[in-house]
Amino acid sequence: MSRLLTLLAVLWCIVGFSQTDTATIMYYNVLNYPGSTGSRVQYFRQINQYVKPDLILITELVSNEGAQTLLNQGLNVYGETKYQKALFINGDDSDNMLFYNSDKFTLYSQDTIDTELRAINEYVLYYNVQTPVVDTIFFHLYVAHLKSSTGSEQVRLAEVMQFKNHVNGKPNIENMIFGGDLNFYNASSEPAYWALINDGLYPLNDVLPAGDWHDDAAYATIHTQSPRTTQFGGGATGGMDDRFDFMLFSDDILSGSNNISYINNSITAFGNDGQHFNAALTDSPVNTSLPDSIIQALYNMSDHLPVFSKFIIQPDIVQQNYELSLKVFLEGPFNTAEMSAGINSILPLTTPYSQAPWNSTGDESVESIPNPEIADWILVELRDALNVASAGSGTILSQQSAFLLKDGSVKGLDGISNLQFSNPVNHQLFVVIRHRNHLGIISANPLNLAGNVYNYDFSLSSGMAYLDGQKQLAPGIWGMIAGDCDANDVVNENDKSLIWKNQAGRSGYLPGDLNFDGQANNPDKNEFIIINYLSHSNIPQ
Repeated sequence: MSRLLTLLAVLWCIVGFSQTDTATIMYYNVLNYPGSTGSRVQYFRQINQYVKPDLILITELVSNEGAQTLLNQGLNVYGETKYQKALFINGDDSDNMLFYNSDKFTLYSQDTIDTELRAINEYVLYYNVQTPVVDTIFFHLYVAHLKSSTGSEQVRLAEVMQFKNHVNGKPNIENMIFGGDLNFYNASSEPAYWALINDGLYPLNDVLPAGDWHDDAAYATIHTQSPRTTQFGGGATGGMDDRFDFMLFSDDILSGSNNISYINNSITAFGNDGQHFNAALTDSPVNTSLPDSIIQALYNMSDHLPVFSKFIIQPDIVQQNYELSLKVFLEGPFNTAEMSAGINSILPLTTPYSQAPWNSTGDESVESIPNPEIADWILVELRDALNVASAGSGTILSQQSAFLLKDGSVKGLDGISNLQFSNPVNHQLFVVIRHRNHLGIISANPLNLAGNVYNYDFSLSSGMAYLDGQKQLAPGIWGMIAGDCDANDVVNENDKSLIWKNQAGRSGYLPGDLNFDGQANNPDKNEFIIINYLSHSNIPQ
């Protein structure tokens, strides 16, 4: 099935790297919701606001109206809109439901597996990813509410075998979780438990200890029923003495072989502090594992505790090759409509930006300067951020040194080709241009993507650089401000007294040579440092 939604893999060449995400999945018996107490949604809301699950599978749902209430008043609240629900299927008894975070997941299909009492529901979802991936990542989730009570072991086995027959007829099921209110009292007397663990094409794994869980204090930390000892609103009493609620995982989830892996020790009987064996959750001693309001919400919502686990999702991202088509001018060497290439013959063969203060991650070099139109080296830095104001140094995606041509175009080390990069962009792409004696700038707007080419032209207006960080060089042409000889992002006295003054009268590839005539002399000081005094860079830090 996962081949059906493979995203453009044939258009790209190789797998480049993986990126990771996490997901929290919760199973919860909601005690015949809504029944006569639909107001319990307030407790469901509190619990979910605390856990923040991405996928919620519930049992003991009475009606579609109840599902809508849980969705609209329990999940999509306080401005949240990301949760959606599966189609409600009305069975012969209470029903199940899936709620899912649609920002992370899409519901691909759903099905029901009929049993003697209640249907087992199948939900197949895939993980949403913005960048092309090698293969789509699927979750196969199953939620069941098996027959209750001791003496019903063979009925539960028959229900489980209906599930096993269903999945055995499906090839290549990936990332399977089977869970819900399974009503297993003791592993030793529960053939359905062992059928789930051992039988069929898809044996499942219980990451918690198998044992005779009923009324045994040795398993107090994993019991899920009942948080109550007093009867109200229906449901079971008797305190915490049964492990009825389970999450069982397929082999590939434990190995991570299909891009989803269980986070060790994350399975949690939510609210169980292990100190309330055969007692109510609200009894002494005070349950300090959660805030009092959450303990009270668990107590009031249901006669079961929810069980959740956390997972790492690690899609294999297909490496895409993007081009950068950039244009920028430098004030110092600019003359009428283009820049001087007067220092082309003395340009270094290795980037000047691999040293302080830039400390670029690259160490680009050439055997010879490949194009007589090259004005100088520049440093191009890409940042991935929601907006330019938040594009600080922590959002740097990549850096590479490049050649700046007389006409303002930015080229790679061959002197004629656009720059390329292959990093995935998760938000919006902004570009920083740094130069050894001009103030750095960052694009005020995200770069435009056309095909596989990102385009940006700083020269079109002052506003193309964030906070108008350029100056007008000629009618309709803007460029980077000259004079930052020490590359500390501000033009000040140090540029004149510490850099220019010490280089004045010398020739060569010099920070004090602002107009690129090959010398540090008075025009560099008078026309740029003095005029641009106290100008500064506006690149977010």
